[in-house]
Amino acid sequence: MFEKIISNTSKIVVGNSEKIRLTLAAIISEGSILIEDYPGSGKTTFAKAITQSLGLNFKRVQFTSDLLPSDILGFNIFSDDKLNFQKGPIFTNIVLADELNRGSPKSQSAFLEAMEEKNVSIDGISHSLPEPFFVIATQNPMDTSGTSSLPDSQLDRFMVSYSLSELNDGDKIEMLKKEISFVDDNSEKIDWKKIKEKKNKVTVKDEIYKYVINIEQTIQSIDRKIYISARCLKQIIDLARGWALINEKDYVTHQDIKDTIPYILRHRIRFLNQEEKIEFVKKEILEKIDIN
Repeated sequence: MFEKIISNTSKIVVGNSEKIRLTLAAIISEGSILIEDYPGSGKTTFAKAITQSLGLNFKRVQFTSDLLPSDILGFNIFSDDKLNFQKGPIFTNIVLADELNRGSPKSQSAFLEAMEEKNVSIDGISHSLPEPFFVIATQNPMDTSGTSSLPDSQLDRFMVSYSLSELNDGDKIEMLKKEISFVDDNSEKIDWKKIKEKKNKVTVKDEIYKYVINIEQTIQSIDRKIYISARCLKQIIDLARGWALINEKDYVTHQDIKDTIPYILRHRIRFLNQEEKIEFVKKEILEKIDIN
């Protein structure tokens, strides 16, 4: 099933097969995704292709400086002598927050409760979001004009972040020839309740939990600050479970942690250029930990 989803997505997205697998693992693990790249690099097409392949409802929110929280969450309107709630675009399975860092801090924070609690509060009343619910956010690099940095409190809610891979000459020619078409034929109907049950049954031995704690301790020993919360530690385990599942395993290995953790830590490292972060995690953290 997962291979069919990856194959269907690859019909639209050229290259980036590893990022497709990572995104699928994050979605299975109920985590949100942050894609950072320059304008025109295919971030939106990538997100739409993944969503269509999963057969889920999808809405896109284009972030601008004048976007209001009510434009995202919805609002109450008085009609027929009573208040009626008008749902915003966030009431869908997957919402694409396009160019998130072009929005104001107030509109960016509108996603905080939704990403963590899977519901939103309007005028003191809580409204549940559809199940499943995920956020795929895109942002332009910080050196692009009109952008503002996301706070740690929001970044910490994203399970993974990455940039799309550079295409080689052959991939570029294939991309230029390809006519992009989003059709329902490429969707795969998924029993999300069953997927969640299977993911929760993936075995994690104590040695894996200890390995994650060793990673945390190694990070804390580094002079420069990397923000690691309790939520982040849980995301490491959840994503490893999802990664194991799409690779048709019912247990988590040390390699599953090694494969996925660079993308969990990437947006939590502030002191390096984006292209240096993955290599830093591998050399300065993972290679310093002995696996007994």
